[in-house]
Amino acid sequence: MREIGIDLSQKATKHVEDFRKDNFDYVITLDENSARAYQNSENTGTIHWRVDDPASINPDEPEKQLRLFRMVRDQIAQRLRLFVIVHVRSQTSSQLAT
Repeated sequence: MREIGIDLSQKATKHVEDFRKDNFDYVITLDENSARAYQNSENTGTIHWRVDDPASINPDEPEKQLRLFRMVRDQIAQRLRLFVIVHVRSQTSSQLAT
């Protein structure tokens, strides 16, 4: 992520259960366990994007693993851009029309 100007050094991973009491318009999950854990959330659009897990690549193949991390990062970025165009902008347009 640092390659694209995002510093995650002070961030920690969290489980979907850590957000169970929070309210969201949408939840996007990237793995099957998180998708199952959040599928019954009320008033929340749940979207599951299946992506390859770069950590599943043999650590003895660092170049292959790095390529997969970059590919997954770029896939998520592209999907987020499309998500914003389709969901967020269309909601904003319909709110302006009322």
